[in-house]
Amino acid sequence: MNNNSLDPVISIGTLAKKVGLSVSAIRKYEEQGLIISHRSASGHRLFSYEDIERLRTIQHLIRNLGFNIEGIRRIEAILPCWDLLPCSEEVRNNCLAFKGSTKPCWMIKDAHCTRQGNECRKCHVYRFGTLHTEGIKVLLHSTGDNNKKRKIINKALED
Repeated sequence: MNNNSLDPVISIGTLAKKVGLSVSAIRKYEEQGLIISHRSASGHRLFSYEDIERLRTIQHLIRNLGFNIEGIRRIEAILPCWDLLPCSEEVRNNCLAFKGSTKPCWMIKDAHCTRQGNECRKCHVYRFGTLHTEGIKVLLHSTGDNNKKRKIINKALED
């Protein structure tokens, strides 16, 4: 997906119509950490075209594969963000996501990367987490250096 697919240009009402969900369902997914909205200057939620695919994937996991919200969150929590982002060993050892959280890194307040000003909704770990659930297994079973893992994610996000 290209960078334009990340631009927050879709209102929550339009998004709900495009994916066949209610506005309250999208808000619930946001509250539960499955999707991150952008807030406009006036406080309105805005979403990207990539969020359409993210919500469709969430719907598929719930409706067709029998997952619930907690199950999706736990799958995303096992993504090794500390291997996928250029974190030093010192940073990693002090990171709450590395210390065994049952939440994905973007749900953890004061994670090192967010304190550095990184925006979770644009992060490769967040983008890969929901959009490529089948790829998580491949990623976790890949051996070798972290560059190989980063290549897996970058390739998936380009498709």
